[in-house]
Amino acid sequence: MNKQQTNEFDKIILTAFMVSLARQFTDIPYAKELAQLIETQGLVKLSQPQNQDKSVLLTARIEARYKAINQVIAQYQITQVLELASGLLPRGLLMSSNPNITFIESDLPKMISCKQQLIQQLVVERPNLYFLEIDATNHPSEFWKSTPLLKAGQPVMILCEGLLTHLTLLEKQLVCANVREILHSYGGVWITPDFIDTGSLVRSQQDDSDLQKLLQTGTNLTGRSLVNNNFGTLDQARQFVYEQGFRVTEHSMLNVIDELSCLEILGIDPEVVRRMLAAQSVFALTLDSPSS
Repeated sequence: MNKQQTNEFDKIILTAFMVSLARQFTDIPYAKELAQLIETQGLVKLSQPQNQDKSVLLTARIEARYKAINQVIAQYQITQVLELASGLLPRGLLMSSNPNITFIESDLPKMISCKQQLIQQLVVERPNLYFLEIDATNHPSEFWKSTPLLKAGQPVMILCEGLLTHLTLLEKQLVCANVREILHSYGGVWITPDFIDTGSLVRSQQDDSDLQKLLQTGTNLTGRSLVNNNFGTLDQARQFVYEQGFRVTEHSMLNVIDELSCLEILGIDPEVVRRMLAAQSVFALTLDSPSS
């Protein structure tokens, strides 16, 4: 990875702070605590004054994808988890409260260092919660940094939430290759809501002008479009996944609409959220040919 790409990726981590601040308007465990630490420690100064923009649909989308992923996770009896670009997600904190689960958070060096420091302020010690510096797009793969923490012969659950939407098609292919490699060695599943189509985002912006402002803010911060790097249609996303050697099971985000706490907290019209989530799915990906 060249220096220019490193700088670009470092900019992407700024969106993790935006998302974390939106997540505080939900009942997701540890979301409020993380957001409060970010604010009290001044970690969002660099996004002022844009961070004053607040999109209720952004919060609904974020809560829905988080809870939809958790719903899919519950369908698998897998106790080894590697979360890519974990940012400020609180999932590792929650899942590692079960001592039988090995949870590995990974992200770029600046982000994972910040995350580890924040987590240490919230919990005393979690011997089964790990933090690794991994660039998910790097070739050769850096996923093998997790090998000493994983038990051979047991499946691995790979998670990513919001990573692929920032990446070019080539970078998406690199992530797919790295995931494919580790699933070939361990077996398991890759769970992500990141294979989305541009059309659904455009429709959501029509329902919420503040979402359009926030997406533009994210583009300005990162230098990467949060809309144009997605797929033109959901069928194109599916075709891409198949071409990368995965089988897919889709789980509609509408499955969690009754669990969204932000609807009441922020007074959001459920029908607007229903329209937004209708075309959104969490993909559970497994190797197309596990024995190959």
